[in-house]
Amino acid sequence: MKRLTIWLAATALSAGACASEPDASDTDPPQTSAAAAAEDTAAGPVSDGAEGTVSTSTGLSIYYSATPGVPEGLFASQLVEYDSCAAFLDRLKAEALERVGPYGFDGGSPFFGVPEAAFDMASSAAEEAMATTAAPAPAPMVESAQASSDEAASGGGGSAGRDFSTTNVQEAGVDEPDLVKTDGRRILALAQGVLHYIDAASGAPELVSSLDLRSAGGDDREAWNHQMFLAGDSALLMASGYTDEGEVTLVHQIDLSDPASMQKVRTLSAEGRFISARLTGGRANLVLAYEPGVRFEFLYPSSDSESARARAEQVNRLVIQESTLEDWMPFYTLTGGSSSALSEGMLVDCSQAYAPREFSGFSLLTVLAVDPEDGIEPGAVATVVSGGDTVYASQDNLYVATQRWIDWGVFEDDEQAREEADALTTHIHRFAVGGPGGPEYTASGAVSGYLLNQFAMSEHDGYLRVASTNAPPWGWWNEDTESRVDVLEQEGRELRTAGSVGGLGPGERIFAVRFIGEVGYVVTFRQTDPLYTIDLSDPADPKVMGELKILGYSAYLHPIGDGLLLGVGQDADERGVISGTQVSIFDVSDLSDPVRTHQFTLAESSSSEVEFDHRAFLYWPP
Repeated sequence: MKRLTIWLAATALSAGACASEPDASDTDPPQTSAAAAAEDTAAGPVSDGAEGTVSTSTGLSIYYSATPGVPEGLFASQLVEYDSCAAFLDRLKAEALERVGPYGFDGGSPFFGVPEAAFDMASSAAEEAMATTAAPAPAPMVESAQASSDEAASGGGGSAGRDFSTTNVQEAGVDEPDLVKTDGRRILALAQGVLHYIDAASGAPELVSSLDLRSAGGDDREAWNHQMFLAGDSALLMASGYTDEGEVTLVHQIDLSDPASMQKVRTLSAEGRFISARLTGGRANLVLAYEPGVRFEFLYPSSDSESARARAEQVNRLVIQESTLEDWMPFYTLTGGSSSALSEGMLVDCSQAYAPREFSGFSLLTVLAVDPEDGIEPGAVATVVSGGDTVYASQDNLYVATQRWIDWGVFEDDEQAREEADALTTHIHRFAVGGPGGPEYTASGAVSGYLLNQFAMSEHDGYLRVASTNAPPWGWWNEDTESRVDVLEQEGRELRTAGSVGGLGPGERIFAVRFIGEVGYVVTFRQTDPLYTIDLSDPADPKVMGELKILGYSAYLHPIGDGLLLGVGQDADERGVISGTQVSIFDVSDLSDPVRTHQFTLAESSSSEVEFDHRAFLYWPP
């Protein structure tokens, strides 16, 4: 076997380290979730007059009551388009009015309130207005084991006869943000909010200049999570920060044309939490999640008396009734290098927003496209009413997965329904990003269980493969825990299950996933490490082909060609007690008989960041 060279960043880690419906419009406001379900049976399965459950095409169970035509419970994964801002605002206000109370919103919402003592005479005026104001009606991964693809996807590159490494990405041709970027002649490195430019064109690397983002104006003084893309003579730096309006995402365009004097030429400050980004075709797509509420001045009761609570609720309902789009939507500001405002406005195009038919919270998930070399002016934006946790992208599509939102109020008197709702379900939204017009929402679907990370999703020939476990990664195991792989295909606005295979690792959970072409590799662990090989050549009939049980586990899997798979994780004894970082090589040329051919264990109690961050890994064939 030829010699393989693998670089690992081994660091000690601390424990803390729907069926479619017509577009809503101004003249046809959406109904409340219950009313909409009663009026339009297209929302999902309906009852035949008995109590029980039915399953939707996405695999979700919907509980129905003895009332014919009224599905109740979990919201469908499909989304409804609102073709006007007025219709979208009506929907938000109607849902808010159903949930607002004396303390703002119940159920741990992101909304805030102010003490009653902070209100002056304006509160009395608000109460008087409330008495005369009628409440509005409620509103309803393509990878290959070939050397060329391996090199592109695992960090190898070349230019003018010189070899250099790049970020270890999941998909060839889809760049991911990192702390270090290079094109072979220069190295850019981020450390504690400072960008360093290193000349690597000559034999000896030389530090040319540094740019301290924290002292360069703007909101970077207390920013964190800095990462970047390199595009031509520009670097696109992204960071998370806070302003008086809440959490923001900061995007800097850095001019690199004069290495000795890097300049921050533009900064985009967008309200919302930065989740992740991908760069493909010269365009960066940023994923942000915004929680509205900071602009709502709710009143809190001054005491626990019934009258104080009633007064506060009355005022809070008026706050919702009089709210405008500006109160609900995230905003952005684009400034020049001198911090002068170039443009500002609403980040979300609410006339092209999508929301679940049934209420699913107020979070706004936005995919924002910017050009790293052309002013980073906010371009096309795609928005859905949803949370967002995990991002995966192919060259054509970007997927955002999130745990479903549950309205526990509908399950108050149904223990069986509560138990079912408590089971984990992941919703997945697909956005087309390969076209010239920027990101566009295309479909949504759902799978049971929880996704480990971005490698739990992979697109191949238009199908999305998803690996999940019916227990979260932070939970402990039980005898009912198991994992599965689902294959989803798009039909209209829905990602439907084309095929699935379950029963993986009973009593265990997933520790690593990798999809390579028409094969999936899944590692589960509790005391031993079964490596499953899964044939996905027939999307309608995925099959487990082989299983290898060994001590320890792999937390990251990487193809290294010639039918070989490399794993990085932890060695362990027969009881499952881990003992140190372990690197394994598996021969998977025969899917029915995977074999571990090599094993190397580092020092006792060692750990590697590779287990949690694939960008800390580099496989470089040369």
